[in-house]
Amino acid sequence: MKLDVSGALTQEPQHLLECLTDFYSNLSDHRPLGIAVSGGSDSLGLLYGLAAIVPPHKLVALTVDHGLRPAAADEARWVKAQCRRLGIRHETLKWQSGQPVTGLQAAARAARYRLLVQASARLGLAAVVTAHTRDDQYETLAMRRARSASDDAPGLAGIPTATLFEERLWVLRPLLELTRETIREFLRSRGLAGWVEDPSNTDTRFERVRVRAQLEHHTPQQEGPDPAQIAMRRFQLASDAAALLDAACRVEGDGPVRVRFDATARMDVVTAALEALIDWQGGAARPLDRRGKATLASFLASTSGKANGSVMSLGRTLVRRQGAFLTVERERRDVARLMLPPGDCGVWDKRFEICNRSKASPLYVSGASAGVLPCFTRNQREYSTQFHRDDGVIGGFTCRPLLGRSSRILPVDQLPLAQTLARLARGRPLPRCPWGESHGIAALTAIKVQRQTPV
Repeated sequence: MKLDVSGALTQEPQHLLECLTDFYSNLSDHRPLGIAVSGGSDSLGLLYGLAAIVPPHKLVALTVDHGLRPAAADEARWVKAQCRRLGIRHETLKWQSGQPVTGLQAAARAARYRLLVQASARLGLAAVVTAHTRDDQYETLAMRRARSASDDAPGLAGIPTATLFEERLWVLRPLLELTRETIREFLRSRGLAGWVEDPSNTDTRFERVRVRAQLEHHTPQQEGPDPAQIAMRRFQLASDAAALLDAACRVEGDGPVRVRFDATARMDVVTAALEALIDWQGGAARPLDRRGKATLASFLASTSGKANGSVMSLGRTLVRRQGAFLTVERERRDVARLMLPPGDCGVWDKRFEICNRSKASPLYVSGASAGVLPCFTRNQREYSTQFHRDDGVIGGFTCRPLLGRSSRILPVDQLPLAQTLARLARGRPLPRCPWGESHGIAALTAIKVQRQTPV
């Protein structure tokens, strides 16, 4: 270890290889790895670091061209040349859809991961590795703390070491222990002094750029909650909530989800379990906000010790107290129709992914008589809603249940609870994290990022 010009401790360049060697030795899936490479110093260091320890045929470099700058195509070709030098396959993934006027960075990030998911499935990759660093973690925590009213908010767990996207792609981040300067020192030690500098990294219109500039004048020394400890607490709570649902929850046909209410259970576990059920049944894209969480807490407090009659509307669901049970189901309102052209796929009511396998006729999807499950119509013929599985084709289409946010973006610390939701929904099991048998969770304790000085 040594001091940089700001007085902060940095790692020696060889620490990058040690970190990646440990990471690769703990992978349980031995298919090729994808590497997200933009050409910046972080991703270039990841590329050259993995190339030093992994056979070239086990690596595929993926560069996303968002089409936002004229120079992006040239940068992708430059990355391709670096990969050719290393004997590594390279593909450029292009964002073809129109770019939004506002929220550009968020939209570009979502498009990037969507393209990586598609490429991973097509190429048969074990996972995609990204080059997020300790500096990225600091910036993320600083932005989230500025918005958080609690020192134990979920977002303060920081960037996860592993995230599952769209139930298909694990994105792994083995460099969260390393600083950006460590990676650049590694590149210089290999005679690589040049890399792509994205102009957006200095564009102060973006919050992250402003935060990065402010953090350059501070060192991470203020006491505060350790993000790794928050992540581990979230994992333990998710595990406890999953155990509660496994023991006390059931789905009766097409009826509501029922959970036996145990007044002796820990209230934080009951709350976490119910939030997950609301998330699933309501098709949530975001977690309950502060007001939603307060509403749920008030409902649980008011129903403890009571019998029937209590009902609450929250997150597009109805939650009721019925004897010894709490029930959760989709509200019977605002259920839209969906028309899928031949060969097209779509999401109905934010809760079901449906694919029209016919090459000739469209498929119409609407709410059944109860309004909470899909009803399928083709050529004036109606198909039963008793499907609940996606391992076969019914009437020329497939339909599988989604799990709310867990089907879109799932941090590794929430995997136990999401697996239980998948079982209750009678959907396909979620893929296990390939970072070793349990290393994706164990790695949470290895990322020791102290709290930043407020900016």
